[in-house]
Amino acid sequence: MVVRALTGAAYVGLTLGAAWAGPFTTYLLFLPVAVIAAFELHRLLWREGTGLSAAWCMVVVAVVYTTASLGVFDGEEYLALTGVVICTMLILTVAWILKQGGKDPGTDLGGILLHVVLIALPFSAMIHMFSYGTAVFVGFMVMLWTADTGAYLVGRSLGRTKLLPAVSPNKTIEGFLGGVASTIGVAYLFALYQPALDTSTWLVCGALVAVTSTLGDLLESAFKRSRGVKDSGTILPGHGGMLDRFDGALLAAPAMMLYLSFAR
Repeated sequence: MVVRALTGAAYVGLTLGAAWAGPFTTYLLFLPVAVIAAFELHRLLWREGTGLSAAWCMVVVAVVYTTASLGVFDGEEYLALTGVVICTMLILTVAWILKQGGKDPGTDLGGILLHVVLIALPFSAMIHMFSYGTAVFVGFMVMLWTADTGAYLVGRSLGRTKLLPAVSPNKTIEGFLGGVASTIGVAYLFALYQPALDTSTWLVCGALVAVTSTLGDLLESAFKRSRGVKDSGTILPGHGGMLDRFDGALLAAPAMMLYLSFAR
């Protein structure tokens, strides 16, 4: 627990420090995170020596994440560029699959799409939160941490009913509800002191983050269970891998950004 707490404190400090410095610093901070997460996802999707090259998956994530993140600095014209880059990377992937003989082309193409949709775009969505103000990005991260911590604490103390035991035997319905309630409470505090969003928008974002981060956590648990591993990696002492730390954000960030776009 001490190691886990120290690692968590360093993670929180780096994230908030980067947010204070601005979106470009946060982009730089998350770039290696996204690339490492891509490597970990590759190991969960394919057995060693099979499928696409792990290096190629990491390159695709780095290029798409970088291109998609540029929009926060220079406007919406980068949306079209992002589409062009994604299509180009997919075409190159298909060419690679065909050149290698296409032993399992469906799995390979699906795997690279999953790297784009589940890692590159969600991390870029977090950078785009800065377009609504630094407080919105910070609020998202704090709500994300609250959902995880609230669910853990309530689940440990009051949890009785399993949420989805076939995927994650330790998660309970009581813990999930505790995470939702605590996250909405934190969202209300942000609404009181951060006028970047109105009260109803903050509260909806809090509920969205709580629910979708739980789904992201369960999805990664399903990946790990299919491979028979406890953690996606070992790079974060006490936490596991980058996917273990950011699994909730991979669905929560796109969900919150989509809602903010509609709300605007």
